[in-house]
Amino acid sequence: MNNKINPYWYLVAGILLQTITHMTFSLSLAAWIAYAPFIVFLYQTSGIKSRVWFVTALMVSWSLVTAKIITPPLKFYFVFMYSIPMTLVQIPGYLIWDRFKARRFGYLLFPSVMTIMEWIQYTFTPLASWGTAAYTQNDNLAILQTVSLFGMPGLSFLIYWINISFAKAYLKKSNTLFTLSVPFATLAVLIIFGAIRLNIYHSKSHDTILVAAVGTTSKVNGLPLPSDQTEIKVRNTLFDDTKKAAKTGAKLIVWNEAATYVLPDNEPRWKNDLKQLAQGCQASLYASYIVPISTDPLTYENKYLFINTDGRIKAEYHKHEPVPGEPAIKGKEDFTINTVNHTATGGAICYDYDFPYIAKQLRKSGAELVALPSSDWRGIDPVHTKMAAYRAIEQGHSILRSTRFGLSAAINPLGEMVGMISSFDTNERLLLASLPAKKITSVYSVIGDSFIYILFITILLVFMSFKNRN
Repeated sequence: MNNKINPYWYLVAGILLQTITHMTFSLSLAAWIAYAPFIVFLYQTSGIKSRVWFVTALMVSWSLVTAKIITPPLKFYFVFMYSIPMTLVQIPGYLIWDRFKARRFGYLLFPSVMTIMEWIQYTFTPLASWGTAAYTQNDNLAILQTVSLFGMPGLSFLIYWINISFAKAYLKKSNTLFTLSVPFATLAVLIIFGAIRLNIYHSKSHDTILVAAVGTTSKVNGLPLPSDQTEIKVRNTLFDDTKKAAKTGAKLIVWNEAATYVLPDNEPRWKNDLKQLAQGCQASLYASYIVPISTDPLTYENKYLFINTDGRIKAEYHKHEPVPGEPAIKGKEDFTINTVNHTATGGAICYDYDFPYIAKQLRKSGAELVALPSSDWRGIDPVHTKMAAYRAIEQGHSILRSTRFGLSAAINPLGEMVGMISSFDTNERLLLASLPAKKITSVYSVIGDSFIYILFITILLVFMSFKNRN
């Protein structure tokens, strides 16, 4: 029956399934079979022409995926700025497996290479971790606990492994029961592990700290810059909401990314105002703002200041990983950890936390709670905030993500959003929540990317196997 289907229909199925798997308007269950149609197509065809069609289909699927998140203020051409690189990242996983699939344990090449290519993307390129298979499970808290063991590579590998197992079973390339039983047994064990981890955590009491995310009415977004009168109103509102948060008892207050802009000549006076604000509120403050350095072309500092309760500036941080195309000056300073009510806090800015290495560095520095001033747009709300939850699980620390044009959330070390508020759903700009004051231990925070090294060894062993399957 399988052979009666025109192989090119599998490309259509692959495009549709991948489109509904990633980013917004997605179905997490689809991820477990989304890549299988492409695998079936490669099994049933050969030659340069079919491979060209395959690459084209892969490109179309990623273009449709990316198109879902391209909303104003982004332009449509941004679709291809992201879909082309994502396609290039995935091609080796398919084609290397296709070339060597006849070798003993050759089926392991697909999940291994796909997972390694994802790791290369978010470790060595500015594309960060967008498009990673693990992100498709952002609504399944039990399975998300997997990343506390092996990081995103462990979960991505499992997704790709189940996909190729489905494809092999469908094509009857091996014993169906055995092919599916092993990866599904692994999935079942990991879901049970996740459920137990969640229950154990909630069966214990945890010291907490009251935190606040303060939003903004600022619309700083490139040129032209808002008028001085507009920004004065923005700053007055920011100060009022900060004082309101402090009166409720918040010990740590975090503004969103680009909460306002300050001209270089005015920054000394601005810093003094922030010192007085924090001291008057008797609360620690992460004040995030933009400092335009030039307007032709536009370049700016995207930064935050951490001011403690005695009015001293204890840290100045510049965004380490600007979004591709963002005219921000790349920050290079070390991560500074500051204590707020016996809780070690650190910070990053928005896109920084799409790179697991930054969360790893903050954990290594001792952070127990991370302030994350952020700014999104409609197309990536609430996906981008859910992505940040993976960093919390990986490193075992809490996150307060204060977001302009998106979802602000207080995230505990298990990736649970214990408080959230969307700037698209309400005029309220203040989120109050209690977060765990201490970090927890995760296996991944100890072993790092050891799983990736295991995958490299797996690929090497497959290549060293000269015994082909019949």
